[in-house]
Amino acid sequence: MKLNKIGRKIPSGLFVVIALTLLSWGLFIAICGENPFNVFRLIVTGAFGRTDKIYAVINKIFIFFFASLAYSIPAWSGMYNVGGDGQLTIGAFAAAFIPLLFNTGFRPANILVALLAASIAGGLWALWPAVLRVRYNISEIVTTLLGSYLIITFLDYLANFPLREKNAPIPRLSFIPDNYKFYVIGESTLSVTILLALVVLSVVEFFRRRTISGYRLKMTGLNAFLAESAGIPIGSYKIWSMFIGGMFAGLTGGLLVLSLNFTFMAGFSADYGMNGMLVSLISGNIPWIAFGVTTIFAILQVGAINMQVHTSIPSEIVGVLQSIIVFFFAARATLSLKVRVRRPPTSDVAAGRISKEKANRRSPSQ
Repeated sequence: MKLNKIGRKIPSGLFVVIALTLLSWGLFIAICGENPFNVFRLIVTGAFGRTDKIYAVINKIFIFFFASLAYSIPAWSGMYNVGGDGQLTIGAFAAAFIPLLFNTGFRPANILVALLAASIAGGLWALWPAVLRVRYNISEIVTTLLGSYLIITFLDYLANFPLREKNAPIPRLSFIPDNYKFYVIGESTLSVTILLALVVLSVVEFFRRRTISGYRLKMTGLNAFLAESAGIPIGSYKIWSMFIGGMFAGLTGGLLVLSLNFTFMAGFSADYGMNGMLVSLISGNIPWIAFGVTTIFAILQVGAINMQVHTSIPSEIVGVLQSIIVFFFAARATLSLKVRVRRPPTSDVAAGRISKEKANRRSPSQ
């Protein structure tokens, strides 16, 4: 009895997905002329072989996790925010530009102002596509992608020309002052943002599962017509979900500036927003699962450097491995081992019989 209950909770297709993913990874690496087991070993040792590498993995976890929320939260309401890279970039620019305007001299206040500016900038850049979608039914997929391209191009221009630091070898703004840098744990390079990510994970999961607003947000995405019939203002929920998703993208950019890069440079995003969207898709827009997926992505990206040093495979191959994960997890519904045959409810059967009897009664008179 207990085994049956466990079997219902765990999708059987998930095991097939994991098996096919690992098999495809191994086959692809073998085609590249390397031993798959040796490559996997190098990735793991590259991610956990030294303390600084472990810190790098943990720091990437918070980046991918916050970036995934930029897609997940709008998706709960049925919106598709595919412009996370642009929102992250404008958030990073805001966090790097604030120190050029003023410095309070008080580190917590500086950090708070910079992160607020980054979050609001990202939220506002996600807001206008949501308004166009709700008011004029213009696809947010098109507008967020277009907006992302426009803002990244414009901010790259600013970093290359009018705001470029003099004599800098790459196009970038000035480095932020020390009293704007986010806190680290002890003397390490491990940012305390991972602790912030755990707090946010708890809050978001509580909101999603335990609050009325979270329920209404999910209902808006699952069945907008039913939600509207129940009196839920679906337009407001769609707009606010996009704004909050954009805020998380902007926050990601701000944390990158204050914790790791300490400046804004041209080409800042490095597809963090796209990676966040992939994490969200794989996790089914469930934050606690997304946190686990980000760990896998972080291990792959950090460990790939060690793989590149000891094999003929470039570190960019990680992108292919991530694509394989996305492919099989996106197809997990069709790979399920359970074949469900839907039987019509008793009421439907009875209704069908009544209709048939009525038809038979009419036929003689005709």
